[in-house]
Amino acid sequence: MRLKDKFKQLKKENRGAFIAYVPFGFPNPSATKNICLSLERGGADVIELGIPFSDPLADGPIIQAATTKALANGANIDKFFSCLGSLDKVLTIPVAVMTYYNPIFKFGISQFFKQLKKYKVSAVLVVDLPLEESDEYLKQARKYDIDTIFFITPTTDKERIKRIVRSTKGFIYYISITGITGPKDIAYGAITKQIKGIKKLSNLPVCVGFGIHSAKQVAEVNKFSDGAIVGSSIVKFIEGNYDKKDFLRRLERYTASLCMK
Repeated sequence: MRLKDKFKQLKKENRGAFIAYVPFGFPNPSATKNICLSLERGGADVIELGIPFSDPLADGPIIQAATTKALANGANIDKFFSCLGSLDKVLTIPVAVMTYYNPIFKFGISQFFKQLKKYKVSAVLVVDLPLEESDEYLKQARKYDIDTIFFITPTTDKERIKRIVRSTKGFIYYISITGITGPKDIAYGAITKQIKGIKKLSNLPVCVGFGIHSAKQVAEVNKFSDGAIVGSSIVKFIEGNYDKKDFLRRLERYTASLCMK
């Protein structure tokens, strides 16, 4: 399923998206497929699957520790695509790949998007790729019809927001805080004002990530946005439970509690 179809479905249901982030390969590469399926059964509308990177500038300590463990346990780009191949056959919700630019550049930009197309990935988010340096990236993404999601932060000025929304497809990612990922308090009023401004410039859905870690926050954010993105709290739950006998069922229940399904 493509993101545009999911958001169309959500609009009919009059609710915001619950987007779950997990890094591929955490706690080990063979676990990711079943983790994604548990997130879907728990009510996730979109899976944001991260490619582990050794220098994750935007990630807080929870996700940094998870990606370090994933890399130590053998996560690499070939296993990542193998996992996408297995998910393609069983997952029914959209997958967006979140990564840094180095793994894409090293793998080959064209080949990277060709593989994503092969496994029906809907979109890509690259944390550290400036819009001004993204010409070849955008060219290849458009060639393979993969959505490109860019980030807007509380400090992004209006002229730059205009340029970002023109290059974004799928949804606009609004970062709720000035800082790295991890559980935070959310300033709903300020974010609401920012999202209203963005929506005057674009008809795309606007989803909010970074800092969101509770069901209450998910519900509040979805009152004024098109989706809430939760990462660190899910990763923390996985870290604390993956060695338990009924881990996947626990994860499913935890996901359902976050999105209140």
